[in-house]
Amino acid sequence: MILQGQVAVVTGGSRGIGRGICLSLAEAGANIVVNYRRDEKAAGEVVKKIQEMGRKALAVMGDVSNFEVAKELMKKAYDAFGRIDILVNNAGIASRGNDVFNTEVTEWNRVLRTNLDGVFNCSKIVLEYMRPQKKGNIINISSVGASTYQPGHSPYAVAKSGVEVLTKILAREEGRNGIRVNAIAPGLTKSEMGDRLMKAMGEEKIRATLETTPLGRIGYPEDIGNVAVFLASEKASFVTGKVIPVDGGVL
Repeated sequence: MILQGQVAVVTGGSRGIGRGICLSLAEAGANIVVNYRRDEKAAGEVVKKIQEMGRKALAVMGDVSNFEVAKELMKKAYDAFGRIDILVNNAGIASRGNDVFNTEVTEWNRVLRTNLDGVFNCSKIVLEYMRPQKKGNIINISSVGASTYQPGHSPYAVAKSGVEVLTKILAREEGRNGIRVNAIAPGLTKSEMGDRLMKAMGEEKIRATLETTPLGRIGYPEDIGNVAVFLASEKASFVTGKVIPVDGGVL
């Protein structure tokens, strides 16, 4: 219960890694605002599980790549709970797997808008609520893809690299305001996005990937959630501006 009484907003919280983060934060005592873009049923199921733990939860629909939508999300969270202690910028989409020459401009913009603009939007807005408290935690979900430079995924990798740079700059800017900013970089993880990636990889490439992963397995949403709990807690009170790989030892 190291987060007891705190309020967390998790973007893209209805499925996959976001769902795992929501449930882990709730298990640690936090009340949760579950942001989702379209899967209302999945978001409702996450809210129900959180409430069964004895925590409060609220589902809020909205595409945070739109600044005004992100602004309304934070307002609803604050109106419901009277404070925002934790923001997890998790909402993200995969790119379609083309080299730069064959990547459409619309695809580039689509991926960067969600994966990078959404992080900027939510972070900028949440500071209005965290600064007066002189305390807060922003946790951005990046990817090992920002560091492995895999061909065919430039929009995704560039967006996640931008997330990591923004993390480090925000940490330096907001430390004096009592706000810590860190990022988590998951490796191959069991989720809807991860399942699609593994299907595209094929069994032979998955096997080769696991053979070069020191822990010899893929990750699970709760692996990411557990690190998010640590970063949001006072146990990480001297940790800011860091990107933490959760990848089984790949990086």
